[in-house]
Amino acid sequence: MEFVLALHSHLPYVLNHGRWPHGSDWLCEAALDTYLPLLERLEELAAEGTPTPLTIGFTPVLANQLASPAFAGELEAFFAQRLAACDEAPPALQASGDGSLVPLVDYWRSRLTRLRDLFRRIDADLVSAFRRLQEQGRLEIIGSAATHGYLPLLGRDESIRLQLAVGQQEHRRLFGVAPVGCWLPECAYRPRGKWRGKKVRRGIEQHLADAGFRYFFTDAHLARAGSPLGAYGEIPLGAERFDAERHDPGSTTGARVRPRARPIGPTASPVAVYAPWSRRWCATPALLCRSGADTRATPATSGTSSFTRSVGPAA
Repeated sequence: MEFVLALHSHLPYVLNHGRWPHGSDWLCEAALDTYLPLLERLEELAAEGTPTPLTIGFTPVLANQLASPAFAGELEAFFAQRLAACDEAPPALQASGDGSLVPLVDYWRSRLTRLRDLFRRIDADLVSAFRRLQEQGRLEIIGSAATHGYLPLLGRDESIRLQLAVGQQEHRRLFGVAPVGCWLPECAYRPRGKWRGKKVRRGIEQHLADAGFRYFFTDAHLARAGSPLGAYGEIPLGAERFDAERHDPGSTTGARVRPRARPIGPTASPVAVYAPWSRRWCATPALLCRSGADTRATPATSGTSSFTRSVGPAA
């Protein structure tokens, strides 16, 4: 039995679009508050020999920005601006009667300096730093679609295939190996079925299998909703578009784990989807869907957003 800790990261392409509010500052804030502190802690754990079996996803859009020389320059400027603010803060706090907050300035100055030193030590290359941890077996890096396209609503199967193929190619270029896992953009999934009431289109899981992915993450609600209602535009206004509590015929009321499986590819390898099923859950996790194996999920304790799984041979 395994507990899967999966961290997902994505940002739209903001480089060369100014700085504030939706330009490079957005990316720099994410690096300063998330990616660098995470890298710092992972390196500390590696140094002391503590295993860190986590999965982290970098979308191609985000990874390309982090690998860009333009990002390195922007983050250095961001550090400089924040440190300058630390120098200016004490007199301003004293003048406003908030002198008790001055120790916080020292905390932030120390933190900013430490993370800037880390960024310089890795040659301003976060992608290569995480790649080294993967090569050491410390973590697994998963990928996504090339431009974070919303796969269920792409009108042509060629578009879906290219999103996944280019996503695989970019991941291999940046991280050295092809990803076996995929975090679906927006966790959006569409099963095999009719498109606009006409031709039958392949399910997203079939495209993922063809692209070489072995498993993917999707939104739990998409597996809980039962039979598909059809394409969004086909449902009349005012009609029920989604009912998370609807049960499929023959299902056990209140069951906390619900499977979905369908054959994919020429070998009919199954993709199994399991969802925790309880109104008492305080958060809904994404689902782990795996191809080529039988994935059995054990419901986690009520009130937690985590879940467990065990993987065995395909039935």
